Amino acid sequence: MKLIPLVSVLKRGEALPSRHSFASARAVLPELSELQGVQAEASIGQQAEALLEQARAEAEGIRQQAHQQGYTEGYRAGETEARAQVETAYHQQIAQLREEVNAFLQQLQAQFDHYLRLLEPQMLELTLQIARKIVREELRQHPEHLIAIIRDVLRRVQGFGRVRVRVNPLDLELARQHKSSLLTVIDSLEGLEIVEDRRVEHGGCILETPQGIYDARVGMQLDEIESELRGALPEAS
Repeated sequence: MKLIPLVSVLKRGEALPSRHSFASARAVLPELSELQGVQAEASIGQQAEALLEQARAEAEGIRQQAHQQGYTEGYRAGETEARAQVETAYHQQIAQLREEVNAFLQQLQAQFDHYLRLLEPQMLELTLQIARKIVREELRQHPEHLIAIIRDVLRRVQGFGRVRVRVNPLDLELARQHKSSLLTVIDSLEGLEIVEDRRVEHGGCILETPQGIYDARVGMQLDEIESELRGALPEAS
């Protein structure tokens, strides 16, 4: 039985040939109804398949989005945690390094102080040798410093009377040239005698007064300074 031509005729709205009886039409109607049902089922199946495919696509999209979101959140959380761990480890290392450096510096300072105490006597001796050379060279180049030394000693003289000043032969002429000015240092000075004495080194002097002797020789003054400095040194341990 050819169904397609009949369906085409019905769709075009054409009348059936007169030779077909009503019974024939009734026989054809069930077949037409069956065809329409098949087409409807096919259409519904296609729509269902399309909806199912769409649902699958949406589900896959949701799954991928959730996966990506979870990955991103997990990555960020991991990155934050890793950064925090790195910062913590960094600060711990810095603190440990600072403690080690401080301990090393304290140890180094202790060793330096120890060696310094051991070297202080030698350093003092070297310093005094240099000082002696500097002082003597200064007095040699500027002999007028002797007059200032004599003035300073005269100011310390207590009481009154005559004073004898002993100087090196090289300083005798210079000292006598300033005798008049030296007499004016103290009012109670009755007389001033300046004599040469080879025991006195260049640039120094010895003053003899009724109250005692004042030794202002350069060597003696440096010896006193050395004695005071050595007494101030801590004992080496």
